Parts: sequence; structure tokens; C-alpha cells
Amino acid sequence: MSKKIKILLIEDNAADVKLLNYSLREALNNEYDLQRAKDLSQGLELLKEQRFTIIILDLSLPDSFGLETFTTIQQASLDTPIIVLTGTEDDSVGMDAVKFGAQDFLIKGKIKSKTLRRSINYSIERHKLLTELSIKTRKLEERTLELLTEKHKLSEAQKLAHIGSWEWEINPEHFVLSDEFRNIYGFTDESRITSLDNFLSYVHFAERDLVRDTLVSAIKSLLPFSLIYRIIRPDGLIRTLHLLGEVQADSFGIVTKVAGTSQDVTERFHEEELDKLALAATKSYNSVVILNPEGKIEWVNEGFTRLSGYELDEVKNTSGEILQKGKMEYIVTQGSYCSRVVKEKTPVSYEVLNYDKKGRGYWTITTLTPVLNKDEEVEHIIAIDSDITIRRQMEEELMQANKIAEHSLRKGNKALTELMVAKKQLEESMKVKEQFLANMSHEIRTPMNAIIGFTNLLLKTPIDGDQNQYVNAIKTSGENLLVIINDILDFSKIQSGKINLEQIELNFSSLLPPIEEVMKRKAGEKNIRFLTTIDERIPDQVLGDPVRLNQILLNLIGNAIKFTDKGEVKVELKLIGEKKDAVQVLFSVIDTGIGIESSKLSSIFEGFTQATNETTRKYGGTGLGLSIVKQLVELQGGRVNVNSKPGNGSTFSFELEFKRSNKKLIPENESVDDDNHPDPLFEGLRILLVEDNMLNQVLAKKVLTDWKWNVDIAENGVAALQKIREHDFDLVLMDIQLPEMDGYEATRQIRKNTEEPKTNIPIIAMTAHAINGEAEKCLKAGMNDYVSKPFDPRDLYHKVVNVIRQTTEKKTINKQPEKMQTAETKTTDLGYLTELSRGSKEFILQMISLFLEQTPVALASLDEAARSNNWVTVGRIAHKMKPSLAFMGIKNLKDLIVALEEEAKQGTDANGMKEKISIIRDVCNKAILELEVEKSALV
Repeated sequence: MSKKIKILLIEDNAADVKLLNYSLREALNNEYDLQRAKDLSQGLELLKEQRFTIIILDLSLPDSFGLETFTTIQQASLDTPIIVLTGTEDDSVGMDAVKFGAQDFLIKGKIKSKTLRRSINYSIERHKLLTELSIKTRKLEERTLELLTEKHKLSEAQKLAHIGSWEWEINPEHFVLSDEFRNIYGFTDESRITSLDNFLSYVHFAERDLVRDTLVSAIKSLLPFSLIYRIIRPDGLIRTLHLLGEVQADSFGIVTKVAGTSQDVTERFHEEELDKLALAATKSYNSVVILNPEGKIEWVNEGFTRLSGYELDEVKNTSGEILQKGKMEYIVTQGSYCSRVVKEKTPVSYEVLNYDKKGRGYWTITTLTPVLNKDEEVEHIIAIDSDITIRRQMEEELMQANKIAEHSLRKGNKALTELMVAKKQLEESMKVKEQFLANMSHEIRTPMNAIIGFTNLLLKTPIDGDQNQYVNAIKTSGENLLVIINDILDFSKIQSGKINLEQIELNFSSLLPPIEEVMKRKAGEKNIRFLTTIDERIPDQVLGDPVRLNQILLNLIGNAIKFTDKGEVKVELKLIGEKKDAVQVLFSVIDTGIGIESSKLSSIFEGFTQATNETTRKYGGTGLGLSIVKQLVELQGGRVNVNSKPGNGSTFSFELEFKRSNKKLIPENESVDDDNHPDPLFEGLRILLVEDNMLNQVLAKKVLTDWKWNVDIAENGVAALQKIREHDFDLVLMDIQLPEMDGYEATRQIRKNTEEPKTNIPIIAMTAHAINGEAEKCLKAGMNDYVSKPFDPRDLYHKVVNVIRQTTEKKTINKQPEKMQTAETKTTDLGYLTELSRGSKEFILQMISLFLEQTPVALASLDEAARSNNWVTVGRIAHKMKPSLAFMGIKNLKDLIVALEEEAKQGTDANGMKEKISIIRDVCNKAILELEVEKSALV
């Protein structure tokens, strides 16, 4: 398991923190620890106490703002990479932070989980590489300083020996010569060197290119150089000089000066003065070797010993083959270079890999320079080695890094292409599967809706005993068939990961009675007792998924009743653990039924499996019920257990943890007790039923007219649009799968023309589709709610009444002055939050609550700052409000809030800014009213 990333988030806006934390969970799969500081001071305290892997920093904090915020945090955490958050879409703010040392920047309101994960990984790796490069650079600088120190000592020694010195200023070009240098060159008092070409004019024509190339190479490499060359003095004398020099550059690496010394060695290059020449080279930092014309070593300096580890007596009279581990080809190569120097009487340079006494390889640039006697014959060869190992290593590392990068890029591109192809294939496969599931659901549920619906209507009519028995048999068979259909669909949804669990208010006192009522009736049909006990310590109100808990209990209790012929079935709820914010509840379903053999206990939770073939023949079913139960319990963090013996009954139990709810329990006042007692306040509603199935038309019309509602029918979406244009309706019941134009497109067409008042007519989807995500698709298309077929009349009645009531409330709220809004205009759009949270009502509700809590305070602060002409504060508040407005989809303020922030920086147009603040206040107040309604609908 990888080590968790430790993140410090410095952010004062609670909504931004909530949204970023949500994206972090998806990006890092909870493999992180997050600590939050609300301001700069708190962040600095945390940095003193702890070390973090990465810092995510908002530039706008209550006690600091802008790049000053970043530089303060950077100074306090030099070893930690920083990602900057900015609320503006202008990249310049983030880019400025990166220039000052931030690893990356992110724009609020546009943060996705993939972008966040990539930014965090990139920042950590980039900071690590920069740290390693800094360490290498520091070591190289220390080595360079040592070299310059040695060169300085050599320069001082040469001055004491009356060696001429010179300096060449590059820009503007200027030469400074010592008196000894002028003496060596035979200059008179009036003689001057004014340029490089002028300097080279005194060099022997045979060696002029060598001197020029040596100077140019030194300027490029910034390395010291040494050279033996000849000059022709103004008096015609030819002298041999030993030139030493070094290059000086400024802090930006630009060469400013080349300086060095020159010594006349014409009279010293014979045998009796060899020691004097060696003495001059003894203190050189570079390796200096004196060879005879055949390339045999005669003398080495301390620099050679320091570099190679060998003393003079170990290499004297050899060709230096020991530096190449005795390879003969080196002797041949070295001999060829020396022969070339003797023949051409010009220096030769080359790069070579040698090995020191410990076997360590090192690279040098070796320059062989001839030393001529009075007869212009080569008497000695001086070999000067400059260590370039670090440079070569850096070059090789760079080449290797480039190769690795190219290989990784090719491999990554290939893998990405394969991944994209696989992803596309998987998505296409899932779409086909989802469409098949939708079609199958519709085709099966449509006739089932008619069968169960007409059976319920028939049971309300006068029928004799036999007929009643037959009709009840039809109803029972239909309900059993619907259970099987639901099992198959639920199993398919779970297998494809389409199940979303909710965390909403769950009331045990209202959850269990309906289950008890249904199951007591089923148990009574078999003359067995059905009992329920609830631990009084269990709080009535918790957070959970009541739909899935109801499904689990109904499945287990139904199984228990099915396999129990005498005795009882008992349901027990027991409190087994408590925390400050949560409770642990044990659910047990105990029966006195046929029991299960121990060998079968491990397999009964597998899909399409029952204890025995005899069980399947005798009791029926798909064998999916327990598999669904097991997976639903595990999705909620629990585990199902079973204890059973043949003939002694079974006990199925599971434990679940529920968070405590802070909401007070308020009794609900329903508008209708059942479908036979409708609320007279809603009599006379005008309903448009859009349905192409004749049986469903008759069934739905009968149910609706029993509630004293007026019903008109359209057989497809095109006919529905025409009827809506011609007549006034209070509500539309819209089937999804329709000929000519389906329900989605019909709804979009109705909502499309925002100038017509009928665009806001309430629409409830009434469809046989039962796949996961259908409700979200309906709401996204513009529908107000969703009813699945076969529909429960009570459920349908409540949804119609609630939608009508909400629409009436919105119309009342929308009756505001024209400056605020019109009935057709909607300010907010929760599409971004819905997409980000995958439709999580809890998350959306939390974000709305934060907006409703923070926005009035921000508006009041904005007004106060404007009244006191504090435009800096106005700009900061506007900057802070931008992400919240983006989260809630208030797009018509996007440009206005940006303009206000920019104008606040100028602080010149006070009247214009106050007018913008007035508009922002009105639009935000409108958004608050809309979100209050949205919040009421979600609670």
C-alpha cells in the first residue's frame, strides 16, 4: 500500500474546501491526509509543527492577499511544493505565482478530479527534480570555486617570477597589458593592442588559427586554458611563449573578461632547463606531463598525480598505457598524436577516457604542444590535461534522460491510445447493455402495469367469492412476477455498478410499520405469527438509505415467511454500539422454517442459486434475492451472517452503521390517507396523459378520474405539444418511450421556448423504464419528478400534489419587481454540482446551505465597503464570490463580477462600481429565493 499524501489546504471559503475535498476523494481514492488552515497565520503555525507532502494555497485570505501570500508560505516551507488556487479565469495570476516558485496553479470552479490528480503528481515530482538539480549545482559551484582559488595562487606565483600578464575586456573591447608582457612582445611605449585581430597579428601565422580556436573554445566552455605558441616580435625575433588563461563571467553566465599570463620559454626548452619548465608547471591545477618527441613520459606535476593517483616513478619512460589498463591501441594512438605534433610542429587536442589508480574512469581534454629548440626542432612535448568528467557525465545523463523520455513518451502514447480504445469499447458495450435493460424493463413493465392496475380496480367492484379468489390469484401472480423482474433488474444494476446509495433522513418508526402491515398479512395467510421488536435505545431519526434498507428487510422477511410453514417469523433491531456521531444497529430475521444444510450455507448468497432443486420447484423464485441482499449490505459497509439447521429454522442478520441526524422529527401531514380520500383542495385538476398503450390509458384515466381530475390523452410527443398549445393544463403525465417523438424530446420542446408562459407547466415522467439513472435523465430533460410503472396510486397522487404545490410556491415567490426577475427567468443552474457529485442530494444540499449562509454576509460586506469607498475590500470580496456564483450556475454575473474586481483595483469609477454592486445584489437575492425552493425540494 502506497504512503498517504499529506496535504495542507490553506483556504478560508467553506464551499471551496468542500468542493476541493470532494474532488480529492475521487482523485486520490482516499489515499491522503488533509489538514486545513483558515488563514495565513494558522497555516504558518501548522508548517512549524508538521511536514507536508504538498501545500494547496488560496492567494486570497483574510489576513493576506495575492503574491505576498505565496511568498510568505514559500519562505516558511522551502522543501514543500505549492499549488496555487485562484478564483479568476485570468491565467496571469497563476502564471505569476509559478514564476515566483509555485509548482502549478488551479482555477476555482474548473477543478476536475483528473486535473487535480495530475497537478498534485506533477508538482511533487517537479519539486523533487529541482531539489536534486540544486544539490548538483551547488557541488559544481564548490568545485569551480576551488579551481579558481588554485588558479589565483598560480597567478600570484607567476607574478613573482616576472611573468607577463594580460586582460582582454570583451564589451567594450579593451586590452590591459603588464610591463613584462610588453617586454616579452618587444613593444615600444607607443605600441598598443586594440582588438583580438590585432593581438593575433603578432602570433606566428602557422599557429594563428590554433590560438584563435583555443580562445573561442574557452569562452564557450568557461574553462581555463594553457597553450604553447610562437610570436613574431616587431623587431623580427621569433619567440616561444607559454600562455595560461581563464575566462570570467557574470552571474548570468555572460563572459565579461579573459585574463592570463605569458612566459617566454624560448631559451628553456632544452635539457638543462627542463627542471625550470617543470617548476613553472608544478603548481598548476591541471595535469601537466612533459614527453620526449617519441611520446615517452619524462616528468609529471602534482596535478597529474592528484588526478590519476600515479607518481612519476610509476609512469616515467612509458607512453601512459597504465592509464588505459595496458591497452596497446592506446600506445599506438598516443604515438600517432605525438608524431603529428613533431611533424607539423603545431599543437593537437583530443578527448580521452583514462582510469586512475583506483580504477575510476575520468575524461580529459588533452592538448599536446611542441617545444622547439634554437634549430626549430621539437625537443619536448608538453601534454596538459583538463578534467571534464563532470561535463561528460552531465552530457551522458542528459542524453540518457532524453532517450528515457522519448521511450516513455512513445510507450505512454501507445498505452493511452490502447486505453482510449478500450474505454470507448467499454462505454459502447455499457450503452448497449443499458439500452437493452431499459427496453426490456419497458416491454415487461408496461403489460404488468395494466395487469396489476386493472386487478386492483376489479377488486373494488362487486364480485362473488369465486371471482374474488380468481382475481386475488391474478394479483398475487402479478406481484410475484414483478418481484422476479425487480430482482433481475436490481441484480443487473448492482453488477454494473449502477447502484447509488443515499444518505438522507431515515425514520425507523415510520419505516417498519408499513413492512409489518404487509408481512403480517402474508404471514396470516400461512397461519404463522409475525413479530417485530425494536431496541428503545435506537434513535428514531438517523441518516441512511431507507429505500435500500426497506428492500433488504422485505427480501429477508419474505424469504423467511416463504420457507416457514408453522411457528413464527420474528424481526429484531438491536443497538450494539454507539459513537458520538453514529450508532451501530444489528438487524435479525429469525424463523422456525425448514432451515438450510450447513454444506449449502456458503453458496446461498450466489446469484441464481437456491438451497436445493426441490426448493426451486416447491417455492419458486429466481435465487437472486439473497445475492441482492448481500451486495446491498456490503455496499453500505456491512456483512450478512446466517445460522441455520435443517428443521430448526434460520437466522439471517446484518450490522449497519448509521450517522446520527440533527434534524428534529416532525410528523408529516399528508394530503390524502389513501387513493379513496383525495384532498378536496386539488379537485378539478386538468391533466394531460401522454401514453401510447391503450390498456395503460384506460387504467391511468380511471385512477385519475376517481380523484375528480379532468384527463385528456395524447398518444405521442407531437400530439402532446399540439394539445399544450391549444389548451391549458395543470400538469402533464409523460411516458418516455413514445412513437414519433419520445417523452424526453417532447419535454425539451416544451421547455425550449422560454418566452411562452406554458413552458413552466409541471411534468411528471410515468415510465416502465427501471434502470439506474432514469430519474436523473428525466430531471435533466426538464421534468419535475418521476413515477415508475406499475405505479402505486398513493405514490402517484402524492407526487402530483407535491409538484402542483411546489409550482404554486415558485409562482408566488417569482412575483417580484421586474428589476429582480420575470416568471420565465431562472438565475441558478445546479448542473455543475449535479455532474460533479453524480447526483448526490446530500452534497448538493450542503453546497446550497453554504451558499445561503455565506452570500447574505458577503453582500452586506460588499455594500459596507462600497459606502466607505474601500475599493480594495470590494475587490477582495468580489474575488471571493466568483467561485460560489460559478458553483450555483449564476452565469449572468460571470462578466459583471470580473469587471467589478478589475475596476476595484483601479478605484476610479465609484458610481459605476456601485451600480454593478446593486445589480449583483439583486441577482444574488433572486438566486437565494430560487435555492431556498430547491433546498425545500431536496430535504
